[in-house]
Amino acid sequence: MCARLNIGPVDESLPPTARRILAAAMDILAERGYHELTISAIVARAGCNRALVSYYFGGKAGLVAALVDTLFRGPDTGAVERVLASSEGTERTDAFFEWQHSVSGNEKVNRMLFELVPHALRDPAVRRRLAEEYALSRGVDAECLGSAPRRLGEDELEALAAVSIAVVDGLGLQQMLDPGGFDHGRAWRMWRRVVGEFLRLPRQDGDGPLTDGG
Repeated sequence: MCARLNIGPVDESLPPTARRILAAAMDILAERGYHELTISAIVARAGCNRALVSYYFGGKAGLVAALVDTLFRGPDTGAVERVLASSEGTERTDAFFEWQHSVSGNEKVNRMLFELVPHALRDPAVRRRLAEEYALSRGVDAECLGSAPRRLGEDELEALAAVSIAVVDGLGLQQMLDPGGFDHGRAWRMWRRVVGEFLRLPRQDGDGPLTDGG
């Protein structure tokens, strides 16, 4: 799943109060965990009446669904439009890997994801929502990877997209668990090199030995 950036503003199409509620829920989820994601804590942080959570989101379940959507489609994770706007071929594939690298290194996004996943395993509705978002992500990633010089079939592209997503999430988890000891950049360069050679992408400038300066 993007130096560590804060996740940006929430969906601008939402009314201002709904955006405040969702932003407050994001902050609590990332900073204090899912067990602290109570309606009372959310409205206290958002500075609004608790009835407005039901009004805008239909209650906590709807708010959690909105959190899942924001996690996958927010400004830091949903910038695929910029990738698809690049020229087809190597330029687009490089833009895709830059985007994925940014997502993988985003501490707040990672914390939100790994707070939601255990809950999703117990809650069928959240599990379905996450599964749908991952399926959409595989489709988008396959479309981006399909611009590489090596042409792959649809099944191959979807499988590669699934592996790419697993690398993004896995590197993000290791960075989150051991921020002082895990070299996220080095691991990412190795992944970029391995998949780049598979897709027959040209080496990037300075793509030498995987030392701290490489």
